[in-house]
Amino acid sequence: MNGKQSESEFNITSGTDLAFALVVLISYFTAFTKALEISVFLITVLIFLGIAYIANGIYGFAYINQSENLSPKLFYFAIQLILGGLIIFFSKGGGFNAYILLPLAAHTAITLNQEWMFTTNIGIFLVYVISVIGYSNNWGAVWSGMPIFFAGQVFILIFTQMAVTEQKGRLKMEKLATELSEANKHLSEYASQVKDLTISQERNRFAREIHDGLGHYLTTINMQIKAAQAIMKKDPKQADSLLEKAEQLTSEALVDVRNSVESLREGKDSPLSLDKRINWLLESSKVKNREYFFHILGIPRSISSQMDVTLYRVVQEAINNANKHSRSSKVEVTLSYEDPGHILLSIFDNGVGTDDPQGGFGLIGMKERVRLINGDMKIETGSGKGFLIEIVVPG
Repeated sequence: MNGKQSESEFNITSGTDLAFALVVLISYFTAFTKALEISVFLITVLIFLGIAYIANGIYGFAYINQSENLSPKLFYFAIQLILGGLIIFFSKGGGFNAYILLPLAAHTAITLNQEWMFTTNIGIFLVYVISVIGYSNNWGAVWSGMPIFFAGQVFILIFTQMAVTEQKGRLKMEKLATELSEANKHLSEYASQVKDLTISQERNRFAREIHDGLGHYLTTINMQIKAAQAIMKKDPKQADSLLEKAEQLTSEALVDVRNSVESLREGKDSPLSLDKRINWLLESSKVKNREYFFHILGIPRSISSQMDVTLYRVVQEAINNANKHSRSSKVEVTLSYEDPGHILLSIFDNGVGTDDPQGGFGLIGMKERVRLINGDMKIETGSGKGFLIEIVVPG
């Protein structure tokens, strides 16, 4: 990087312009009041040189302060050093004109990097020495003014650097504050999106719980009541038994609803193991002319609460669909733990099957549940070929 970054945003430049103009004007005022031997011609020359020096020091400095290129900056300082040196030479050091170069030290601190700042300040010091030697031809004049000039140069460099560093720090803090505010805004938007997504997921979860749990019981109860109505006149005793079973299922449905609500609210697990709950589910779903079989392969092992609920609800929904649509005589449920890294669940009925296995909300809910636990679900069916659901989940 050849030069410093543009510092056009610094307020310090306006103060520097004012100080620059004041130093030049004061130098001229003291020069014209103390050096009466200066001719009218030299006064005219000095006035034009002073105007050029001030104009370039204000407008030229404003231009290079907005530029990131080094060349215009070095050209600016070269012009100012020539003009300043001529002013010192023609005024013969009258008043404070020997110190007219000092404001350039502040300009170097604002516009140049450290390497070029020191190089240019060496040039400022050499121009001062050459100018004083040029008009006085006396090293004594140089030595007498050198300590004050050098001290002033160092003083200006140090305090200008401090001001520049302070304003850079403030600017950086303001930028960081703006970025932080923007980040907070994006974080707030993200949090709102997460909240909406969470609400949507909970709604879907609640809908699945109602459909898979309560929907299953209502379907089974409805079938028990219809079966009782069909045999009421022929076999009142069997009809009463079916109605008692329907009544029992209503009680179980209420318990299941309470358990579902409790699970949704607090995440509590069922006290019964998965295989026992599936077995109980099949027993409660028995109807005339349909057999239910449950097979457990391998040794059951502990699984997560979410996986446990998912597998149970899938079986529940599959049996519910079989009872409503399959017209099957046999339903087989197989839960396999033989693969040490996965659990396989299959539900098969030998019913009418379908050529459109996409299904309704029940199958969609199954797929959503299985996807949430990183599992795979496959359906095999066809008209007159029964219906097979196979699920593989990690566990």
